[in-house]
This record gives sequence, C-alpha cells and structure tokens, in this order.
Amino acid sequence: MELRQLKTFALIAKLGSFVQAADRLGYAQSTVTNHIQILENEMGVRLFERLGHRVMLTNQGKSLLPYAQQVIQLTSEALTITQKIDDDLQGKLTIGTGESLGTYRLPRLFQTYRKAHSKVEMILKFASCTNICDRIRNNEIDVGIIINDKIMGEDLIVKNISDEQMLFLTAADHPLVLKKIITPHDLAGTCVIFTEPGCSYRSSVEKILKDCRVSPQSFLEASSIETIKQLIMLGLGISMLPRFTVEKELSEGRMHAVCWDGPIPNYKVQILYHKDKWISPILQSFLDATRECLIGTEGAV
Repeated sequence: MELRQLKTFALIAKLGSFVQAADRLGYAQSTVTNHIQILENEMGVRLFERLGHRVMLTNQGKSLLPYAQQVIQLTSEALTITQKIDDDLQGKLTIGTGESLGTYRLPRLFQTYRKAHSKVEMILKFASCTNICDRIRNNEIDVGIIINDKIMGEDLIVKNISDEQMLFLTAADHPLVLKKIITPHDLAGTCVIFTEPGCSYRSSVEKILKDCRVSPQSFLEASSIETIKQLIMLGLGISMLPRFTVEKELSEGRMHAVCWDGPIPNYKVQILYHKDKWISPILQSFLDATRECLIGTEGAV
C-alpha cells in the first residue's frame, strides 16, 4: 500500500463521499476508486459500504482508520524534521564560473548564501564556458554560472538570469574617442586586447574580425580582466568587456565606451547543471539564492 492510497482512504472516511474526496484531492473519481480497490485487494477485505447515497466504513475499515491516520501523521512529522535539518545544511557545493562573473557579479550572492548556510563548503572554480560544460557532464562541478550566447545541450538544464551589455572600450584619450561612430574597420588601425584563448569574449571579437575581414595593427593578450582594464586605461588598445566589469571606471571617466556600429554578441548570464543531476537540498538552496540575488539586477530578464 502507498501513502497516497491511505490519504485517499482517510479522506473518504472523513467526508463520507468518493466524489467529494476526489474533488478535494484534485483526482478523477476513477483514481479515487482505484486507490480504494488496491487497498481492499491487498488487505483482502471491504473497507466501505455504499448504502444509498451514503458511504460508510465497514468494521474492517474502522479498524484500519486509526492506523492510516497514524501513518499519515508520522509521515508529516518526518517531513518536518527533514526540513529542519535542511535549515542547517552541511556539505560541499562546487561552482564553476568565469573570472568576470566571479569577481564582479557573484560575491554578493556568495555572501548572502554564506550567511544563510554557514556550514556549506563552497568551492569556486574559474574556467571557460566550454570547460564548465564539460566538467558538469563529468560531475566535477555541481552547477555553473556563465556569461555567453545561449548555451544549448540536451543533457543540460540552462536558465537565463540576465541579459548583459557588451562594450568596446578605450582609454579616455585614445584616438578612437574622437570618432563619433566606430566600425569594425576602424580596428585595423589600432591594437586589439584579447582575453585568453577559449574565453567567449575573445571568440566573439575574433569572429567579428574574421567576418568583416579586418586585421588589426597588433594584438595584446591577458588572462586577467583587471589586467586588461589597466592596459585599456593606459591607452594600449581597444577591447570588448561586459558593462558590469567597468561601471566604476566609466563613471570616473577613466575609460570610454565607443559608439560601436558593428556586430555585437547577445550575451546572457546563465545558470546550468546536468539534467540528471540530483537536486540535493544544498543545490536547491543555491539555485533559490541565485534567483533571489541575481534575477532582478540591471538588465535581468
């Protein structure tokens, strides 16, 4: 016998009606009837008698009722205890993300989650989007938060958090600042500063250059967003970064966002995990915290 069958039995006994019990439970009447038939077959007795329009317990049904009610009550208490345990979660959560998100967007989320679940060990892994997806598939990380074009994969659950504006950036006194509109062909006369290979930002800029058949004067490459920002502000070149990484520098006038007339990637912050991943209480609590902390930020969807 199953808990749902006992719940159906107890409710019919209380209401005296199969129809009312089906309506209260949101079942079809045939489902309610089936639940009782299964119980009666397993126990080898009749549980209800139908006298006209009335449904009454048999003697065997009256004997079963207190036990059914006790099972239902104990199950409810067990769930309550489990929920109390979950309020004091303990364990490990491995999160994969990129440097830009991990540095500029996620610390507030980690702070909020840490206050709520101080005994959960959070392990942060910086990696490229492709690497994060591979490590999710290999169960090396539990959940990823990435910024990229829409991630597709039948084996992945992907949820959008926010749309992010990408900017082409220069120093405030860079020669390109004098131009009202910048096109990809203007990059032929300057240095382009790249993130490291495998980064989605770099892949997008390389595609723009290839599609527009533009060869920049020179290139610089750096693995750190902070380093790239310093190179930009020193006037060494132009680079593409998300707005949320340069808000402070733009407000202080130390960096300039050019008026870009060319292709621009439609980046989204996304949270992802494997479709077959067990959503543990720790993982569920982190997904809930992410939704509360990040969805609703500027540009959020």
